[in-house]
This record gives sequence, structure tokens and C-alpha cells, in this order.
Amino acid sequence: MAEIATAVASEAAKKATETAKEFISQKISYALKYQSYIKKPKEQAERLRRRRDDVKEDVKLAERQGEEIYNEVNDWLTGVEDFMERVAKLAVDEDKAKRRCFRGLCPDLIKRYRLSKEAEKVAEDGAKLLGKGNFARVSHPVILQRTASVYIRGYEAFDSRMPVLQEIMEALKDPNVNMIGVYGMAGVGKTTTVKKVAWQAKEDKLFDEVVMTTVTQTPDFKKIQEEIADQLGLTFVEPSVSGRSLRLRDRFKREKRILVILDDIWAKIDLDAVGIPYGDIHEGIGQEKEVWKDRKDDERRYKILLTSRDQYVLRNHMNIQNNFLVGLLSSEEAWYLFRKIVGDSVETSDFRPVAIELVGKCACLPIAIETVAKALKSKSLPVWEDALGQLTRSNPRQIEGMAENVCSIIELSYHFLKSEEKSLFLLCGLFNGSRGILISDLLKYSMGLHLFRDVYTFEDGRNRLLTLIHNLKASSLLLDGITNFSVKMHDIIHAVVISIASSDEFMFNIKNVGDLKDVLEEKIPKTSTAITLPYGDFHDELPESLEYPKLKLFYLFSQNQSLQIPDLLFQGMKELQVLDLTGICLLPLPSSLRCLENLQTLCLDGCLLGDIAIVGELKKLKILSLVDSDIEKLPGEIGQLTRLKMLDLSKCSNLKVIPPNVISSLSRLEELYMGNSFLHWEIEGLINNQERKNASVLELKQLSCLTTLEIHLHDLQIIPQDLFSEKLKRYRILIGDVWDWRWYATYGETSRMLKIKLNNSISLIHRVKILLKRTEELHLELNGVKNAIDEFDEDGFAQLKHLHVQNGHELLYVMANTMRSLSAN
Repeated sequence: MAEIATAVASEAAKKATETAKEFISQKISYALKYQSYIKKPKEQAERLRRRRDDVKEDVKLAERQGEEIYNEVNDWLTGVEDFMERVAKLAVDEDKAKRRCFRGLCPDLIKRYRLSKEAEKVAEDGAKLLGKGNFARVSHPVILQRTASVYIRGYEAFDSRMPVLQEIMEALKDPNVNMIGVYGMAGVGKTTTVKKVAWQAKEDKLFDEVVMTTVTQTPDFKKIQEEIADQLGLTFVEPSVSGRSLRLRDRFKREKRILVILDDIWAKIDLDAVGIPYGDIHEGIGQEKEVWKDRKDDERRYKILLTSRDQYVLRNHMNIQNNFLVGLLSSEEAWYLFRKIVGDSVETSDFRPVAIELVGKCACLPIAIETVAKALKSKSLPVWEDALGQLTRSNPRQIEGMAENVCSIIELSYHFLKSEEKSLFLLCGLFNGSRGILISDLLKYSMGLHLFRDVYTFEDGRNRLLTLIHNLKASSLLLDGITNFSVKMHDIIHAVVISIASSDEFMFNIKNVGDLKDVLEEKIPKTSTAITLPYGDFHDELPESLEYPKLKLFYLFSQNQSLQIPDLLFQGMKELQVLDLTGICLLPLPSSLRCLENLQTLCLDGCLLGDIAIVGELKKLKILSLVDSDIEKLPGEIGQLTRLKMLDLSKCSNLKVIPPNVISSLSRLEELYMGNSFLHWEIEGLINNQERKNASVLELKQLSCLTTLEIHLHDLQIIPQDLFSEKLKRYRILIGDVWDWRWYATYGETSRMLKIKLNNSISLIHRVKILLKRTEELHLELNGVKNAIDEFDEDGFAQLKHLHVQNGHELLYVMANTMRSLSAN
């Protein structure tokens, strides 16, 4: 035992001695080898600086895309900045530690010791930062929240509205009420009321999510699903309605408290098919019934609110027993609303008596009051008196669901319009649908009908059209569409326009007819000037021939591609100026098309097409639109259309052949659209001793009147010198094989967009220099280019608003002139 004890004591003494040596050695190392301790954090700082710069670039791109940066990324960047400051302080302390003490005879070991200790701590923190700096993602998309102005814009807190508003809010709080209906006549303010309800529900925190979408008389399930998903921050991966329905249902089950508002339903709607768990509320489906049933109200509050013009639809079709009426305004409220719009002049002794009678004729309907008030604002007293006389003498047309005199109220606004405004107003009425009206279509129709006086070019026509649209919006007769490129019309006003058009102008909008053939042959007057058959799932046969000698416009949009167009259908329409057949199978084109010698606009969008050579016989044609058709070859006969001013081949993805010299023959062409379309451009001249079989880009140079161009070219090399001229006022041009065509400009409002792919050399960039000077939106794909932007244009880009660079890893700088032009815009 004694020997063991002695051995243990000896071993312990040995270890203590070694530990003491290590401790003393470490302390000496701190004092004498301070520079080696400082080296490590300096190396870490350099690695972190490079990583930080990369992360900052990712953060900058994410912020430009509107995404939110993760907290751990921001914290890491802050930590790196703090670390850099600590390393910088070490450098300062290192200089101090180099100084010697005792008049330069001895090194300052204390400062060196402290410096080494601090450097060791900094290095430990640097290692942690390096370990945390590899982020898979730096950001996440933000769920956009609607602001108060979106919900309550246009809402007036009228006393007559407060009771129904309070009743709806109480129903939302009632655990025994799951579905709520709001009804009332068109234009009474149902939408503004439920928007106020939505905002109040959010303010009172009754629901975690409130989503609202518009259904309309022709429900588009995909559109409804997309609007709901957008508000929930949900992205669909399923292309089908049924697949998206399952995704929505799953999302709804994950929400504890949600309010779904469906505005403007006209008939029974299958909510289960959309993905809104309607059936679960009433009877439940399988296990889902138990999921919804067993949760307490404070854990689960799921409600649906619907609006409709018809209480019967809510009560009988949707089985809603809690329905609330939004009624007309009181006389005092009607007066207040009218006075608010027209201003203080209404209180003068001359205007007030007339104004009181005018407001009375508006029947306390908000839409009617607003429409008349805006029509009379800033007008003289005789104009007001004349308006009152018209209302007093008129014989209002009866339109189902509208109060007496409302039709004549809208008519009055129509009569205040100028001639061109009236024509455009009627034209919009003929084409108004649930998705609104594309402004580009209105331009094609208006120019074909010579609707604008003293307008001869498409550029002037577009300017006139936009001006008239602005005027109609200001008069509350047109509304913004779902995109910046469309407009729509309020349903009441639309009903009145159709009434006016059919009775005064012999213009007819035919929908939901039982016997289409009988209507066209017997019911529509032969003196008609316009006939539109929109959005029809027609199964009836069309007449063999139609005799409408004064018809100027004929429009047929069928969802049934088996519908046959009789060969002689158009032989009795010889004055036709605008023909639009959308979604029709035209294999072949009817031979009677050649009878339309006065045709100005021909639209065959979305049609199944074969040989369209017959179109070349329409010598007066100015607008030819084949958007989204399946045409594979543009016949050479199209080159005979020497008066053509617009050719729209957008989204003709099957178009493979355009014979040589067809494009160049269209010498009066002003607008050419080939986005997401023809790509098979050939080089001018002989190829392997063979003549060209396809169009050459050089043919565009012959189009001296061209002001608008949308085109996709695979390479800069096929672009000849001086191909583009300063006459181009709007363009979307893609150059390179990396671009996916987007139907509209990425940023919405730009009219001049250029996308270019560049490889190592940019020697050919001068071929598009004239475009670069005026480009508003520029996209660059850079491969091995270091100073491309500087070499593009030495004066910068005076009109550039948006710049997007991809794969620009070797890009060294952006020139100062360019940045000034960007900041100025």
C-alpha cells in the first residue's frame, strides 16, 4: 500500500508540474508571440468580408423583389460589422504594443499579453461567425396586407347604413351563424358595405384572415382561386381547378379564424368545387365533419359572406337564412352625396331648386347620384335645367332590378358625352364582360370603324383612345380593369348602354339565347349596324347566310370549337368593317369572306386555322390580328395587303414559316407584334446556293412607317446595321435564347423594353445603340462581360427606369451617367 501511495503522489506531482509548465508557457506565449495571435482574426476578417459582400448582394436582390430578410441574416451581418470593428481595434492596439518601455530598453510585455488575450477571444467569435454564414436563403416572400384605403375607399358612414353594418358584425360574432348574405339592387352600395365590414372585422381582430373576391355573372373559378390564394400568401403548383381546390381546402383547415367574402353572385355557385369548404358547414364530409364540429368557437371561427342583387339566390340557392338588405339612401343622404360631388355652387339660390329636383329623380340610388353629379359638375345653370327637363320628359326603359328612372339617369350622362365619347361608350358596352375589355382590342375596333375624326395613324389613334377612356372614367362611366391594360363597365351602366345601343343605334349584344339561328334570322333588325355574340357556348347552328346590308361590326366568341361557320355566312354583310371571330374552328375559312370588300379589321384570335390565303383578297384591310391562333404558315398572299397598318401575330407559337418578302411588302405597316411567336428568321442572301425559304430580319428595314414592334431574335449577329430607326416609339425586343417572353412589360407601365444576351464580346452592341438610348426597361444576360454598361453608351441612358442584370458575376462597375439617369427616373 505504501508503494502505491508513493507512486500516486509522484504521478500527481508530475502532472501538477506539467500543468504549471503549460500555464507558464501559455502566459509567456501571450507576451512574446502576440503577432501570431493577431494573424488569425485578420485572416478571418478577410474571409468574412468576402462572405458578407456576397450575402449583402443576395439581400439587396431580395429587397428589390419585395421580400423580407430573415432575422438571423440581419443579426449575422450586424455581428460581422462588430467583428470588423474589433479587428480594426486590434490593429491599433498592435501598433501600441510594438512600442518599447523604459526609454526603449524593454518591450511592453503587459500590452502584448493583453493584446494576445483579446485577439484569442476575437478569433473564437470569428470562428462562430464563419460557421453561421452559409445561408440557404436570406429572405422569404411577404404576405401582402390590404391597407385601410383598399377596404373603405368610397365608403360614406351614412346613418341608413349603420344598422345593417352593425347587424352584419353581430352575425359575424354569433357562433351559430356560419353563412351570411347581403343583398340589394345594383349600384346601391353592397360592395362598399362589405368592404367596410371586412376592414372592421380585421380592426376588431375577429378573424386572423379576411379574403375577398368578386364572382360576377360568369364565374371564373381559376380567377377566384387565384385571388383568394394571393391574399393568403398561397402559391399553387396545381394547374387544374380541382387540384387547386384541394390545396385551398387544406389551407382553410389550417386557419383558426377566417372570413371569406364572395361579392356579386348571380346564381348558385359550387363553393366546394372552388375549394371553399361550404359543404362542411352544413352537413360535413367524412372525417372533415368531425374536425370542424369538435373545435370550440374561440378556437375555430370560419364564416362565409356573400353579396347578390337577388335575395332568392342567397336564401334558396345558397341556403342562407341570415340575409341583410342594403337599401337606398335617405333623401338627406342623397342630397349630401350630390352636394359633395358638385361643390358649394349647389347652395346658390339659382341652382338649389333645380338640384333638389335632380336629386329626387336619382331615386336615392348612389350610383345614379354619383353619375349625374359628375356629369353636371362645373356646368352652367342652363345645362342643369336642360338636364332636369330631359329627366322629366323621358320615358325610362324598364330594366330588371333597377329602380324607376335609373335608366334615364344613366342616359342623361350618355347624352352629355361628346360624339367620339358616345361612340366609344357604346363600343365598350358591346364588349364588356367579367374580365373587362382589353384596350388593345378597343384600338383595333375603333380604327377599323374610323371612330376618331382626323386620326390617320395608330399612334394618334392610341393617344385619342386613351384620352377618351380617361374622360369616360372621370364621368364614372368606365372603371379600371383588372390590369393596367383593360377597362370595365359597372353592371347598371352596362345594362343601360345595351338598351341605348339596341333602341337608338341598332347595335345588339346577344347573350344566353335559346335559339341563336332564330334570333339572328328573325329577331334582330336587318338594319342593324353592330352585332356581338360574346362568351357563348353555342351549340345551335348558325344560319347559312345573314342579310345585314348595313352591318359594320360582327363579333362572335365561341367556347365550342365544334361550331361550324357556314361558307356563305358573310355574303350579305358587304359593308362590314370589323369582323372578330374568336375561339372558332376555321378549317377552312368560309369563302364568303372574300365578299367583305370594305373590311378594315379582321381578328381571328385563338382560332384553329389552316390556309388563310383568301385573306390576301381583302385589299382594304388595315388590321389583321391572329393572336394565339395555331397558324403554322403565313401565306405569301398576305403580302398583297398593302394598306395593312397593324399585324398582330402575338403568341402564335406554332408559326414556323413566313415566306420571303411578305413582311417587306407591307410598306404601310405601323405596328408589328410578334411576341412569343415566329423565331425562324433567316440571313439575307443565298444559303448553300439556295434561296431563302423564310423571312429575313432585314425586311423590317423596309417598313419606313413602323412605330411599334414586338419581336424575339435569337442572336445579335442576325441584326443588320441601322435596322431600327428613331421612329420606333414603343417596342419590346428580346435578343438571345435565354429569354422567356412575358406578355406585358415586367414593370407594367414601360412602353420600351429591351432584353439582350451578351457573351464575351459586345462588339455588335452598336447595332441596337439607337434602342438603348430610349429604352425604359433594360434586361441584360452577361457572360464574361466586365464593363458592358459603360461601353453601351458613353452618355448614359437618359430614359432608363429599370435595369436588371443576370449572370453578371464578372461585371466590375456601372458607369456614373447610367446611375444618374436611373436615379432621375
